[in-house]
Amino acid sequence: MRAVLAALSAAADQGTADQLAAELACDPRWATGQDGDELIAQLRILAASGDPGVHNEALSRLACLR
Repeated sequence: MRAVLAALSAAADQGTADQLAAELACDPRWATGQDGDELIAQLRILAASGDPGVHNEALSRLACLR
């Protein structure tokens, strides 16, 4: 997931960003576990990342889930 968030934060064009965001939002593999608990746990860990792009994207995804 770190790689997807990093790619999303560095996407050079809106089309690529939209595609990556759609994959993250719609791929059921990201939301395994009870009510998405696993996804939320992963995003919280990634929100603590030292990589600003990953950090910001993780926070953005967490905000959408709340």
